This record gives sequence, C-alpha cells and structure tokens, in this order.
Amino acid sequence: MKFKILLYIALITTITLSCSIEEEPKNFAGDTMFQDVAGANTVLNSVYAYVGNFKAMSGIFPQLVTGCSGLFGMGNNGLANVIGNLSPYSSHNFVTRQWVGFYTTIGRANDLIDGLANVSLEEVEEQNNILGQAYFIRSWMYFNIVRIWGEVPLVVGRVTPENANLPKSSLDEIYEQIISDALKAKELLKDVSTQEAGRPGSQAASMLLAKIYMTLAGNQTASETNYWQMAKEEASEVYGHYSLVSDLSTLWYPETSNNTKESIFELQGNETYTYQWEQLYSANQSNLGRNMAGKMFVNLEVYDSHVNRYPDDPRIATTFVTSFLRYKSSSISDTVTVKTYPHTLQRGKIRESYPFCFKYFVKDHTKTSYFTNQNLVVYRYSDLLLMMAEIENELNGPSGAYTYVNEVLSRARTSGGANATEPADWSGLSQEEFREAIMQEYTYELLGEGHDWFNIRRRGYDWFKTHVIDVHNSHPVYDFSTIYDHEYEDNPRIMLLPLPSTEIAANPNISDSDQNFGY
Repeated sequence: MKFKILLYIALITTITLSCSIEEEPKNFAGDTMFQDVAGANTVLNSVYAYVGNFKAMSGIFPQLVTGCSGLFGMGNNGLANVIGNLSPYSSHNFVTRQWVGFYTTIGRANDLIDGLANVSLEEVEEQNNILGQAYFIRSWMYFNIVRIWGEVPLVVGRVTPENANLPKSSLDEIYEQIISDALKAKELLKDVSTQEAGRPGSQAASMLLAKIYMTLAGNQTASETNYWQMAKEEASEVYGHYSLVSDLSTLWYPETSNNTKESIFELQGNETYTYQWEQLYSANQSNLGRNMAGKMFVNLEVYDSHVNRYPDDPRIATTFVTSFLRYKSSSISDTVTVKTYPHTLQRGKIRESYPFCFKYFVKDHTKTSYFTNQNLVVYRYSDLLLMMAEIENELNGPSGAYTYVNEVLSRARTSGGANATEPADWSGLSQEEFREAIMQEYTYELLGEGHDWFNIRRRGYDWFKTHVIDVHNSHPVYDFSTIYDHEYEDNPRIMLLPLPSTEIAANPNISDSDQNFGY
C-alpha cells in the first residue's frame, strides 16, 4: 500500500500548470489504481494527504487566511507588515502557495472522480463512499477558494492541453458547481453511524451545504432570499446526529481531542505528517525544544470583547493564553514565566504584547519537537448549533432560536466541572439584537479554528468595517508606531485576497484587468 501511494504521488507531481494541476494527465483509470476498492482508497488517501499539505491546510492557511482575518496579529516582522496589517499583495509567496495548495488538492480529487466514473467495482457502497468523499473535498476546496478570491478558474475534470489555462468563471457558475458537488457527496457518503472515524459522513455534506447557503444569504433577510430556508433544511439533517463533549478543554489536548462525539469532520494527523498549527500558534521558546514559531497571536480587542461580554466564562481559559513558561535554554529548569496582555500593556514585544490562542498552543511544554498526533477539526457540533440559532432567528425571530445557542452556553458554564453563572442563557432579545449577538458568539466559541476569515466577512464590508476595522483601530492600548501593532486601512479590497501574480503571468486567459478590486 505504501508503494502504491508513493508511486501515485510521484506520477501526479511530474507536470504542472498555472493552477498546479497536471497539463498532461496520466490515465490512472486505465491502470491499476481503480481496479478495486483498495486501489481507489490509495488514491483517496493521497487526496487527503494533499489537503493536509503545508500549502493547503497545514501551514499556509492559518498564517495567510486566519492571519488576514482581522482578529489575529503576526509574530514575524515580514508577515506583520503584510498580513498582520491586512495588506497582502499578489506576488507574496503565501498567496501563491495557498492557491497552489488548494488547486493541487482539487486536481487530485478530479483524478479520483474521473477514475471512478469509468469503472464499476464489486463493492458498490464502498465505491460510492470513496467517490462521495472526493466530491466533498472538491466542494469544500472551491468553497474556500471562492470566499478567499472570488471569481477564479473552475477546473472540474482532468486537465488537458485544451483546458489547462481557463479564464475566471462567474460566482454563479462556481457556486453552482460547489452546490452540485456537495449534493452528490451527500447522496454518496455513508451515514455518520457507519462511516469510518474522521471521514465525512452524509451529515458533513449537509453541514457544508448549510454553510454555503448561509454565505449566499449574506446580509439579506429571509423575506429577501430563500437561502435561509435552504440552510435550515440542510442544518436540520445534521442536528441530533452529534453531541457536545462535556468538557470543552478536552477538544484541545492531543490525548483526548481526536474524533470525539462533537466532531462532524476533521483531518487526521500523525507525528510523521504533522499539522503545524501547534508550532504556529505556540509562543516562541514555549517548549523545551525551543522550536515553536510564535507566528500567531490574538488581537487585543478580540480578547477584550470576550472578557467584557462574559467575565467569568470558563471558555476564556480554553481560548486564550495570557501566561506561559519560556525556556531560556535547553535545560528543563531554565525557565521564566512570561505574562502577556492584559497582565502587561507594553508594546512591541513579540511574546508579551498579545495573548495567544489556547486551542493549538503547546500543552506539554517539556516537548522537544512540534510534532503532534492532534487532528484538525474542520466542523464540530457547537458550530452547527450556533448556525441553527442564527438561521432560526432570521426565519422566525429569536423565540425558537434560544434553544440552540443556550445548549452551547450551558456546556460552557459547566465545562470541566465548573459551576459558572456565565455565559448566561439568552432571552428577551429582539431579532436584530440576536443577530448582533450570534455573530459575536461565533468568535467566542470558534476562535482560531479556521472559520474567522469567513464568519466575519459573511455579512459584507459594512459589518466588517464596523465590527473589525473600527474596533481594532480605536483600541486604546495599541501603539501603531511599534512593529507589531498596525492600524487597519478602511478599504473593502480586504474582503478578498489578490489573485496570485504567478497565475496572471502564466495563464493567457487571465490578465491584469482580472485582478481583484484594489490590488
């Protein structure tokens, strides 16, 4: 099996084009890879390997997409001046590498979809389940891409010389494909009750569809669009198939975090092919090996918003790190306690000036490496409950929406055996007040989990400016003359990233005039 995977990866990486998909495709369907379920599973495993590649979800995504969300700062001088201040440019290597990572993954999914379309395996259910996962991944990747770059080339088959360099497709065309793939995935995937742990069940496809429809609904009301109703129908198919873990902190310790009853879909990690979120989110020198990167920290206003809203929320301790041990050398006894904001207000210090995000911060500080078995959770049930609350409020007002959000708040109050009074159950809100509160609740519950860019842009630039840019720029502690504090520009271009300059240069059907607004 290992030889098959290596052979397949070697073959598919020989020839690339501007979108990092093969220009001269190999006819794997006519070879041995799709003659049985074992071969098809080998190809599927390689698709997941590309999803977890540094260029896709493992390394570039948290730095570029989360880093440009407006909720995080960057602990690297170069990144702070480009990504941390929301000023990405088209030739930046992170913009290029993220594009390549996503499109390479799509290329692998295309190979699998086309390969299985031409065969009929004896194990029909297994063939359908493999095919469903390929459709799910392709839909998810394009859903990421369209929300990050907007109009892009839409490649849905093996690349040939005739379609190697495609022009940009319209948003309508891209979303039509995303929805079509997600619906096929929903039809083909096994139910979560019989699906292999860590792989998406049919309910994960419904979760994806609900997010798609909520994104398309944007800031429109239920009287202006049917997408809220469509989102409810899909979210309802997920509701009740999962449950919340009793102790929220267990979701963020490698020993207890993987494939819990709360997980709807997560990427499987191991120490050989480790996801690098722990290295990126942990403070520099916060482990014995002194090899954490310390590149990601939380903006001050994000911390303040949570603490001011729920001062005694147990989630604060499982969301933020405000003190940690710093190893001054490779001696286990040579440590000093570092306190961050809000314990200190000093600026310009990479370790002291900002809180860090607890979720992927190193838990065992005696580790000598950043390798970890911790999975990456893509979708979890508390997110679904918040979505159900938002959807119900948009459709019918808050009276029926409290049930869903209060389930999340109740778990927070009792998490880890706590008996807190906050966050208290919601009641007595108007529809507009509920709408405002639920958008903030996504950040309180899901900060740093990969949804930040998407959630805070979903309701448009006016919402983003009011709730992100203005709040950030008016924070009294920042000193915008220092290296890591940056004033955000009032510019709607940051709703999207620039198209990579490499794509414009290499693709004859895309020109400078196709570049996203403001870049």
